[in-house]
Amino acid sequence: MKRAIAVFLVLVMATTAWSQKSITLWQCYDSAAAASPLADEREIYAGMTLLRDRNLAASWFPTLDLGGTFNYQSDVVDMTGLLGSVPLPPGSLPSIPHEQYRATVDLSQVIWDGGVTRSAREVERVISDLNMQQSEADLYRLREQVNNYFFSVLLVRSQAEVTSVLISELDARIGEALSGVENGVVPPVTLDVLRAEKIRAEQSAAEMGRRHDALARALEQVTGMTGLKYSELVLPDNLITGTEAIDNPDLRLFDTRSRQLEMSKNLIRSQRMPKLFGFAQAGYGNPPGNNFLSDKADVYYSFGAGLKWNIWDWNKNSNDRRSLTLQQHLLDIRKSAAAEGLQRLLILKMSEIESLRDAAARDEELIGLRSRVAAAAASQLRNGTITASQYMTELNAEKQAVIAAAARRISIARAETEYLYITGYKTQQ
Repeated sequence: MKRAIAVFLVLVMATTAWSQKSITLWQCYDSAAAASPLADEREIYAGMTLLRDRNLAASWFPTLDLGGTFNYQSDVVDMTGLLGSVPLPPGSLPSIPHEQYRATVDLSQVIWDGGVTRSAREVERVISDLNMQQSEADLYRLREQVNNYFFSVLLVRSQAEVTSVLISELDARIGEALSGVENGVVPPVTLDVLRAEKIRAEQSAAEMGRRHDALARALEQVTGMTGLKYSELVLPDNLITGTEAIDNPDLRLFDTRSRQLEMSKNLIRSQRMPKLFGFAQAGYGNPPGNNFLSDKADVYYSFGAGLKWNIWDWNKNSNDRRSLTLQQHLLDIRKSAAAEGLQRLLILKMSEIESLRDAAARDEELIGLRSRVAAAAASQLRNGTITASQYMTELNAEKQAVIAAAARRISIARAETEYLYITGYKTQQ
């Protein structure tokens, strides 16, 4: 166990002092975004949009259909009966067949669709933007996990560094106490107290080692990076003024959804416009085309143009557009509520940052005072004028001041980073 503790403490000292591999928080952000399974969504969404756009564009292409029919009519027009009083040679009147069959090739071409295709393609483009932004927002939320693991590793390392110094100082005091006990200057209980404090410090170091390894592995998993356990994590130096604009990805989603609804209203409106189309048909059948007096199968064709306009739909189209307008109003309300919530979070986070900065301003003064008191207590311990417990009280007070100062520096950087996260800041400073 002592060997494991020593290895961990040396590792912490090495990574904070001379590690060649330095990792920044923004590198972790980028790696987490690239390693996440969500990173593949953008390519899939782009492919889906391309296919849907091709289908919409194909609505302007002519359609070609192959058809065929066969039917038997029990009653057909009897020309002999109709013209029986007219003197005609027998067999000169054609007879309409009871069986009718035909095979056709039908061609249809949209000439004007009222702007439906154009509006539908605009809607698809907005949907594509919405999907991309949703994917971006989901990836952005990974930063919260990265922040948690990144700063937790830094905090554990700072505590372990102070614990390493504490153990070294206890080793020095134990050596001095051992000499004092042998010379009869220091009571034996002093040595027991110092050794007990060293064991407690080693237990704390062992616990820190296990927590550090777990946090480093978690950070490696979320970022897809390796070797973070042995890397130096660079504490970010953010510049927060409190006037940063809010450009959170979740807020941008509201704007895109509203734009999608607006494009959908245009699409619904265009569906009420008249549609103009052309058509052509070529076929082979008996009777050929509309020549019902022919009793021989033959080739025929026809072509023309048509207009279709639904002039009254019982206000269905208008009601659909009004419904979309109401949905836009709901989105505006929710966006305002979300923006106000983010603004309140920024106010609280800025208050936390200012409080931490004020406390950190006097950390060095406090550490200096505690260090002088602990040094004086160490001298008194060597001279046998105070007990080991009294010395440990002052030594622990000094180390707690050092730990608190380091933790405060990390907490300031973390709070500033969380402030930027709330605003939606995406570019490395």
